Amino acid sequence: MILVARALLLDAHTWIEGGGVLVERAVVRRVLRTRGAVLRARARGQRVLDFDELVLTPGLIDAHAHLELGSLHGRVPAGAAGFTGWIRALVRARDGLARREFELGVRAGARTLLAGGTTAIGDVDSTGTSARCAGELSARLVVYREVLDAWDPTRTPAALRALAAFGPRCARVSAGLSPHAPYTTSPALLAGVRVVSARRSLPLMIHWAETTEERAWLERGSGPLAALLPPSPRRAGLDLLEAAGLLSRRTALVHGNHPRADELARLARRGVTLVHCPGAHAFFARAPFPLARYRAAGVPVALGTDSLAGNEALDMRREMALLRTAFPRLDPAAVFGMATANGARALMLRAGRLLPGAAADAVAWRLEARTRTSALEELTAGLPVALAVLVAGRKL
Repeated sequence: MILVARALLLDAHTWIEGGGVLVERAVVRRVLRTRGAVLRARARGQRVLDFDELVLTPGLIDAHAHLELGSLHGRVPAGAAGFTGWIRALVRARDGLARREFELGVRAGARTLLAGGTTAIGDVDSTGTSARCAGELSARLVVYREVLDAWDPTRTPAALRALAAFGPRCARVSAGLSPHAPYTTSPALLAGVRVVSARRSLPLMIHWAETTEERAWLERGSGPLAALLPPSPRRAGLDLLEAAGLLSRRTALVHGNHPRADELARLARRGVTLVHCPGAHAFFARAPFPLARYRAAGVPVALGTDSLAGNEALDMRREMALLRTAFPRLDPAAVFGMATANGARALMLRAGRLLPGAAADAVAWRLEARTRTSALEELTAGLPVALAVLVAGRKL
């Protein structure tokens, strides 16, 4: 099949008019860069899906979500009790949810993201809900099994058993592992994660350096988390992850709002991707994100939505627009790349571009734009309408 449109934005830097992409077995096989190439392919009997006056781009990629928490939207305000207080409130609210409410959150969240042009989601699953529901969802998913033991050795064996048994089965769904964060996962659990991840070549997703409270407990044993956790290891979170062998090209670290100066080069050297969630950042009214420092150090940055317990919407268009607002001088091409190619890198997917070898995940947008520059402006600064969404070459 050939996908044809008025214009195609193959990636953040490649714009062609009047061409198309040849899709075979759910993968982009060839780019047809001219109208003549499309006509010749038609003459050979290739089936054509023509999006006429729309602009075709790769699907957006939500590199970090917690779909299972969708039913908590509006029920856990950021409040004045700090992040630790929010965690307490979140745990209480989550413990009150029934299985059906977790499932509703996963299904509704995936539908909402698809409607906004997101075709792939990196979803952190602490309850097993996403793994159960994945086969009935249309989006491409990487389901990360989340585990933690709060540095309590009596909880570590059960967490390791959960990892060993995890593995959703569906053509569009792959598995990953998510040891929650350095302050909630002991060295023994991190070591177990490394073994399972290496044996199965699974991607990793880990919350890191999200708050000053996290660093205070890990490095000094002080702050509000000291009342919830055992004695501190007196080590930086990144040091613990590196000691466990968890910093690699397969690792995505989430948030990273408070990196130390020496940590940025270490992340770049290890090939780690950093996932920033602008909506969650705004929800908690956090200090400006150190984006320029990550980019200067050569750390790839992807974008995610986080959960509806700590964000106003599941919409990658909104995440891009919030990033543009926070960083008005940022090149729109860089923003679009964070929401596509860099998201694919974070999730270890061959996606995020409409180039040979990539998954045929695409969106046809209604745009006024007639150039690459103006298209990127519309895509990243507003909420363009996604009139058609394709996953694995199939129109949904």
